[in-house]
Formats: sequence, C-alpha cells, structure tokens
Amino acid sequence: MTFFKSNKILTIVLLILSFYLYNTYFFLIEKNPYVDKKSSTYINDLYASDERIYNNFLNTTEKKIYRELVKGTKIYNGKINIQITDEETSVEKVLDAIKVDHPELLNFGSVTYSWDNDGNYKIKVNNATIILLEQINISRIERIVYRIKEETKNMSDYEKIKYVYEWMGENSDYDRSFTYMAKNQSAYNVFINKNAVCAGFAKASQMIFQNIGIESYGVSGNTTGPHMWNIIKYKGKYYFFDSTVATSVPRTSKRYYNGLKQTTMDDYKMDNPEWYPEIETTDMK
Repeated sequence: MTFFKSNKILTIVLLILSFYLYNTYFFLIEKNPYVDKKSSTYINDLYASDERIYNNFLNTTEKKIYRELVKGTKIYNGKINIQITDEETSVEKVLDAIKVDHPELLNFGSVTYSWDNDGNYKIKVNNATIILLEQINISRIERIVYRIKEETKNMSDYEKIKYVYEWMGENSDYDRSFTYMAKNQSAYNVFINKNAVCAGFAKASQMIFQNIGIESYGVSGNTTGPHMWNIIKYKGKYYFFDSTVATSVPRTSKRYYNGLKQTTMDDYKMDNPEWYPEIETTDMK
C-alpha cells in the first residue's frame, strides 16, 4: 500500500492498463455454442466450420490440396508442391472453398502459385497475420463479436442483418492503398486494424452472423472485378449481402445501403453458383 501511495501516477497508469486489458482481452464471455474443439474441422473459437464445400463439391485431388493448405496455414507454413494430372482439378476452386469454409482461418491471406507443363504446382499462402499477435488477438476478436451478440440479442433478424452492415461501415474502412496485401484478405484486419478489402469484410461478417444466429455463406465472384460478399437467409429466402459497400461509401450517400438491396446487386456473378441456394431477385421485405 505504501508503494502505491507514494507512486500515485504509476498506480493510476496501472489501473487504467488493467481495466483496458480486462475489458479488451479477459472479461468472461459466452462462447460460440456451435464450436466443438474436438472436431476435425476446428481452427479456433471464432467460427465452427462444417466444411460444406470440401465435403460436397471437391474431387479427390482438390480435397488433398485443400487439406494440405489448411494444415500448413495453421502452422504458418502454407506451402505445398503437388502434381495434378486430373484435368477436372481446379486450384482456384480449392482456394475459394477454403475462403468460404474457413473465414476464421485468420492467417489465410493472398495465395500465389505456379505450374510447369508436367502439371507440377507450387502453391504458397502469403501469411496474413503474425503468429504471436494472432494468438493474442483471437481473444480480443471473440470479445468484439460477443459485444455484437449482446447488442443484437433482442433484435429481429432484419435488424440484426442491418446492424452488422452498419457496424462494418462504422468500424472499418476499405483499404485503397494496400488493396492486394495479404493482411487485407483476412477478418483479422477488420477487427484489429479496422481496414481491409472485400474478402476481409465478407469473412468477418460470416463469423458475426454465425454468432448472432443468422444463416449465411461467403461467396467469391465478380462485380466490376474479383469480389467477395455474403449470402444471408431472411424469412426462408436467400439474398446477397455486401458489407464492402458500407465500408467504401459515405454514410450520407444515397448508395450507402446498396449492399443490402438485392436489386442493386443483381449483376453480381458467383464463381461457383452450384454451391449456393437460389438467390431472390427482389429486395428484403
């Protein structure tokens, strides 16, 4: 006690730091009930993947590539060499499958690959996070998502969907300076650094939706160029949801809510439409 009395400024600093650490990393929360740490698909507590795309839409070779890349990315060594002789095998399809199945794989950033004429592929995941910071900040992200869950628990489904859209717009910006950097492809950047590009926003939205009870999917495809967004289920029907619009358009703009309106996204083209349910052509009502 004598020490604290004689070091009042230090004591105040320590109290503020303790409050910050508790409020950011350590306060008790209710975990995502869908997560099973014993599951073979478990990555972390942020999201429970059923690996729907892996199980239903990939061939044997594609599954092998998928499994090796997921395994390697988890240990910060997402690099594989593989010979592909099956003409039906698509590396791009595998990469899309991982993005859709595992938005919680925070280290899965941009991917580079090359091949020779004999079908030998070299595939490398460019790390999106730093291992120590990722492990520390998973706890922080859990608490951000938990607060969203608490804020939305008494809302209707439409109110929840609109809340997530607005939360993205208010808490993160589209990174126009470093668009193609690996970090911007991860939900980690959305929650921790508050900027990203479409892949980061779609993955972050996907994790939030599961935690607040909204059925949703990540989608890769094209608009004016390569893009990633979500599909959400509302009143038994499926609609596009594009939170990237909220992060890149001013709140005062008439176009701000275009990412919630199916009629403004009817030209979006999915890369693998067979992976998804039929999309409505009218706006949510």
